Amino acid sequence: MSDVMNNGSLDLYLIEKCYKFLEIFSNKIFLKYTLIPSILLILLAVISADPYLWLGSELHHFYIELFAVILSGVIAFYYILHARNLNDKFSLFIGIGFAVSASIDLLHVAVSYGLMEHVDFLKYFIPQTWFAGRIFLSSMLLVAIAKYSFLFPDELVTHKVDTKASKTDNNTNTKSFLDNDRKKKYEEKLQKNLIIYLILLAAIAGSIAGVSFIMIFPASVVDEYSIHRPYEIPPLVIFLLALFFFYKKKLYLKKDVIYKGILLYLVIDIFSQIIMSYSIQSFDTAHNVAHVLKDLGYFVNIIALAISGIRFTLNLKERNELIQKQYEKIKESEKLKDEFINIAAHELRTPIQPILALSIFLYKKNGNIDEYKEHLEIIIKNSKRLQKLSEEILDAARIESRTLSLNLEKFDIIPVLHTMIRDYTNQIGDTNVTIDLYYENVQIDLNKGVNGSKHSLVVYADKDRIHQVLSNILINAIKFTEKGNIEVGVKRGEDRIFIRVRDSGEGINKNVLSRLFNKFNTSSPSGTGLGLYICRNIIEAHGGRIWAENNKESKGATFTFTLPNIPQK
Repeated sequence: MSDVMNNGSLDLYLIEKCYKFLEIFSNKIFLKYTLIPSILLILLAVISADPYLWLGSELHHFYIELFAVILSGVIAFYYILHARNLNDKFSLFIGIGFAVSASIDLLHVAVSYGLMEHVDFLKYFIPQTWFAGRIFLSSMLLVAIAKYSFLFPDELVTHKVDTKASKTDNNTNTKSFLDNDRKKKYEEKLQKNLIIYLILLAAIAGSIAGVSFIMIFPASVVDEYSIHRPYEIPPLVIFLLALFFFYKKKLYLKKDVIYKGILLYLVIDIFSQIIMSYSIQSFDTAHNVAHVLKDLGYFVNIIALAISGIRFTLNLKERNELIQKQYEKIKESEKLKDEFINIAAHELRTPIQPILALSIFLYKKNGNIDEYKEHLEIIIKNSKRLQKLSEEILDAARIESRTLSLNLEKFDIIPVLHTMIRDYTNQIGDTNVTIDLYYENVQIDLNKGVNGSKHSLVVYADKDRIHQVLSNILINAIKFTEKGNIEVGVKRGEDRIFIRVRDSGEGINKNVLSRLFNKFNTSSPSGTGLGLYICRNIIEAHGGRIWAENNKESKGATFTFTLPNIPQK
């Protein structure tokens, strides 16, 4: 029974591995950067099989290799610069590797040019120093990809990825970064290993190149077999391993375009090695094509680095602009905060002084309390003002800490508005300001009771908070309307209830209008600038909207807010 289960588990494991393997072949990046280039390079490899199709010379070889030295030097410079900008060990390793490769190529080209007449010597020296450069370059890329490349979530490209696999890779790749101490130790180990690997690989490649001056390697060039240069096989295998690890570590998912350049470069180098392996003699078709492909691979790297550099500069510019904007916002916020502290201190001091003075005065007096009603009314008025101010500050704190809570209930909003408007009408007394209430564009008589059948609109909201919003808007409308009319209107929409307060006052300053509902924003000499900010957050917490606009056809301004509609009975 256990054998059957084990066989079943093994089958599932093999199916899963086969699925993941086939998944790579269906990947767009594989098709674009590996499969299609491989088809074109296969055609080129077939054409290069004719050794006499393109016969070059020592001079041609000199210029092609000189171009390779320049390109590899440029690549080394830009990779090291990229590593410096991003503190990236992967780029640093590759950059130093290309610098060493450029040195080997320089030796290769200099000796080949200086000893053109020594054909027998060059027959073995050229392939052996080529082998030294290629074995170093392939090994360097393999170590860089296998040891120094990591895939983090913020580096993923925008298209859909295998989240399960990415999560697994992320757990593996980031387990050394769980705390700062481990991260520091890990980076120190990487730095130490980087130097060791580079010294070891450079020593091997340098030894091969140095020995090539005095020694002919066994079977370095074989005339009897179709693979005339068997020493091209080890670098070919290493390049293939580097390509394998590139896909295994899912580096193709990285946003940085240099990884696409490396992927294409690996494919080109693999075919460069294949083509060079059947070169019959120096400067034949395969030899020349392999050298040109080598230069092409370098050029692809430079293009990828250039695009990456441009993108990095643009992203850096955007981030700097964003930082500058955030800095300006912080400065503005600090300015508003200072203004608020000054206003709040003044607002607190104003009611406290009469409360304190009159309380001391009454404490010292004896007699009938009726004689001091006026004093008591001043105390009550300023106490309420102080209470309102403290409530605004507490509400603003709750909004900032996201702890503002709502006690939702069903209630009829028309009686609430009716009572509120009557109270404010009584408070303002015989002034030049009148307040009217409209429901569905029909005026409601404030001197009569509300007809429940005709004038009813049930909402699901926090009654006290809605009262707070309406009270704030009405107080502002009364404050800024010296003479005229204030209209409070209620309408039912398809899915929203609209409540509007329209006054005929002086209107809203255009400079203030765009930030009217922001924190600490006020155009009044008194007030904290928190009232409308709190109103906005209360309405938005109900799922509604609030806005203000100046009246187009007359003086004054209109405040409108919405609440979600509920089915009416």
